[in-house]
Amino acid sequence: MDHTVSPEGAASVPFGLGARAEPAATAPPGRRRALTVVPRLLAAASLIVAGAVVLLAEQRLRFAESALTAWVLGGLGRPSRTLTTDPVFLYQQVPGDDTSWAGLVVTSACTAVFYVGGLLVLGGLLLLSRRTSLPRVAAAVLAAGLLLVVVNTGRMVLIAEAQARWGAQGFGWTHTVVGSVLMIATLGACAVLFARLGLLRRGRP
Repeated sequence: MDHTVSPEGAASVPFGLGARAEPAATAPPGRRRALTVVPRLLAAASLIVAGAVVLLAEQRLRFAESALTAWVLGGLGRPSRTLTTDPVFLYQQVPGDDTSWAGLVVTSACTAVFYVGGLLVLGGLLLLSRRTSLPRVAAAVLAAGLLLVVVNTGRMVLIAEAQARWGAQGFGWTHTVVGSVLMIATLGACAVLFARLGLLRRGRP
C-alpha cells in the first residue's frame, strides 16, 4: 500500500535519512595566505629593526657589558665597580686594598653587541626567505645570542683575573691568545647551534 508523507511530516524526517550536509565554509585562499604571511613579515621586520637598534646603541650597550662583568667579578669575591663616563669596569687586584684598583675598557673590538645585532638581522632575513618557522628562528637567535653574551662576559672576567694575578703577562696571554681562541670557538658553536635550531629539520623515524 502506498504511503504518502505530508509537508508537515517531511519536516520531521531525521537528518541523515536522505538529507545531504552542506560543506563547511572555508576562508578564501587569499585570506588564508594573508593570515600566514602578514605575521611572518611583521616578525621579520621586528627582528631586523631590533638588530639595527642594537647596532646603533652599541656604545650604551658596552656600558651594560662593563656593568655585567663587574657584577660577576664582585660575585667571585673581587671588589669591582664601573665608571659612568666610559664603558670601563674597575676591580681591586688585591681584594681589600684600595691602592690596587685597575680597570679594563670594553672597546668595540671586545663587545658582543655586533654579533648579537647581526644575529637578529640574520633571523629576520631568514624569516623573509620562508625556509623555517618563527618559533625555530626565535629559539636559534635566543640561544646563540645568550651563548655569545655569556662567553664574552666570561672572557672579560678571565682577562681581569689573569691581569690581577699575573700582571701584564697574564693580561697579554688571556687577551690575545686564550680570549681569541675562545671567541673563535664560540662563534663556530653559535653557527652550528643557529643552523641546528633554525634551519635543520629533525629526522622522522
